Parts: sequence; structure tokens; C-alpha cells
Amino acid sequence: MSNFRKFMAILLSACMVFSFCAFADEAEVHPGEGATKIGIILGGNKEDYGFNYGFYKMAEQMEEELGVEAVIKENVPGNSNVEGVIEELINQGCGIIIPTQFGYLEFSKNVAERHPDVAFYSIPLTDYNGGNFSTMHGTIQDIWYLEGVLAGLYTETNNIGFIASLPIPDVIVAINAFTLGIQSVNDEAQVNLVFTGSWDDTGLQTTSCNQLINDGADIIAPFQDSTKTIIEICAANGIHAFGCNSDAKELDPETWLSACENTADGWIPYMKDAIDGKYETANVIGSFDVGLEDLASYGDSVPQEIIDKVEETKQQINDGDLYVFEGPVTAQDGTVKFEEGYRPSFEEINNIDWLVEGVNGSLS
Repeated sequence: MSNFRKFMAILLSACMVFSFCAFADEAEVHPGEGATKIGIILGGNKEDYGFNYGFYKMAEQMEEELGVEAVIKENVPGNSNVEGVIEELINQGCGIIIPTQFGYLEFSKNVAERHPDVAFYSIPLTDYNGGNFSTMHGTIQDIWYLEGVLAGLYTETNNIGFIASLPIPDVIVAINAFTLGIQSVNDEAQVNLVFTGSWDDTGLQTTSCNQLINDGADIIAPFQDSTKTIIEICAANGIHAFGCNSDAKELDPETWLSACENTADGWIPYMKDAIDGKYETANVIGSFDVGLEDLASYGDSVPQEIIDKVEETKQQINDGDLYVFEGPVTAQDGTVKFEEGYRPSFEEINNIDWLVEGVNGSLS
């Protein structure tokens, strides 16, 4: 064999060994494997008794069931600064990262690409799924419908107030599902809707809440990240309130009715697999059927017969006998949006940009 052929044979063997080693190294990357810390990035703080407080409660459950430490960063804006926050969490040893805000998506994906050994679990819907970037998106229509059933049975004035944040898909779906739940048990009740244009402006919450109470509402339902102010105003005026995204019954058990609560039940099996070196990209969408959402505890003033009806309705949804947006569903202007018997897909529901009959208010 010529020296040139010997050289080429050696070079080819070396390339094959290098390629095999590189492939082996790549194959051995298991996002989140051995993680002892989970990093959670929040847009606010736990004192809101809403979205951010709910993640503190979820973090406690994760710590207890997974044996990890939750490292929480509060008041992180939804801009490029979040990349530095995530890098800091990774440097502190967080092998799993949970970015909770829509504004974090692009930037958290950038960091995920730089750290393929770290498992990312995002909440907002996205097409970024793949590799070490997963989505855990809780759908809310089922739980808000159940809240509507409770409200429709509980109200004495048939005047129910809703304090919304922004007219985005999740909020619109919540308003409509809540109203449909009310109508399923009470065809005389109306929902009076106001938008604050904010997730946690206590001044706007106060103005909106007082306006609805002065107009005769005996129940207030908020879709706000922060609910503490609203519940306190309702308590002071002797009316009742729902929460949002967490169980805040401790604020006032008599004023409290219930809430759509984020839960960690559906997250934990995926995170456990990641820690055990068995990570797979997840794209989980659902509510209590997949352990991402549930109905929070009932207030002390809610009668057992109402609880029984709500629980019966929940079972019907879980069994597939009841579908929240099954037609006929009619918009405010009388247009039939979903024909009788039609069950819209999640994508169709998530693109609803109209309000159902029975809602007094507008999206503009």
C-alpha cells in the first residue's frame, strides 16, 4: 500500500472515530438530567394572590414531590433582560427552567439553544417546541365554565361583574365560558364586563370594582394577574368574588367563591422524567384532564347543593358528555357562531374574537 493510501486510511479511520465520539456525546445529552434546582421566572410577585402567587404554590409542590429546590426570580420584565436572568439561574445550578410570561418566549428560546442540557418548560403557546424546549399550556374554558355554574346558582341579583385585563384570546375565552356556565343554570343572569387594560393596576381595579358594585353586582369575577385588591373591596362591601390562577381563599374565606387554579400535577411527571435522564419534548395542552388546571377550593359561604352541582358538571366535562363551546353558541349581535351540535377545536376556540350573548360590554 502506498504511503498516500496509508495516510488516507488512517485519516478516514480517525474521522470515523471522531464522528462516532461526537455522535455519542450528542446522544448523551439529556436535558434536565440530575437537576437539583428549578428556576422559575415571574413577571410579578407572590403578594398578588393571583398568577404569581399560584406559581409559588406550584413551586412548593414541585419541591416536595421532586426533592428539588425552586429558585424564583420576581418582577422580571418581558424583554431581552430575561436572558441574563435565565443565564444567572443556570449558573446557580438550575437544570430546569420555567419562563412564565409570553414576553419571555423569544429570549428563553435563545438561551435554550445555548444550553441543550437544560430543560425548558414554557407556558404560552408557541411553535418553538422541540429539543429541550417544551410547552405546558393550561386551557381555561372548562374551569371558567364551572365558575359560571357556581355564579349562576349563587347570585341573588342576577347581576355579575367581570373585571378583565386585555382582550386577548385567553381572556375572551374565559369571559365567554364563564357566561355560558351561568346561562346553563340561570337564564336571567347577565355579565357586566369592564376592561382595565392592565394585569395588575390596583387603581384601575378599584375603580372598576366599585363601578360594578354600584351598578348592582353581587359577584365579581376577575381575569387579572393580581386579585388581592378586588377581593378586599368585595369583602368590605359584603359581596362575593372569584380569584384567578391561584387559590387565595385565605384572604377572606367568606368572600371567596373559588377560582381557576394552575396546578403542578401535570408538570411533575415530565420533570421527573427529565431529572431521571428520560427527557422528551412535551407539548401538553388541557385543563384538569391533564393536571394543568383545576377548580380551587370553595368558599365557606358556598352551599353544599351548589358544590354538588358544580362537581356533577365537572364530571360531565371530564367524561366528554359536556363540551363547553358545543353549539349552538350565539354572539352578542345574534349571529350563530357555532351551530347546534358542533364542537369547535381548541384552535377555533383560541381564535374567538367575539363575546357571547348575555355579556354587557365590548372588546374595544
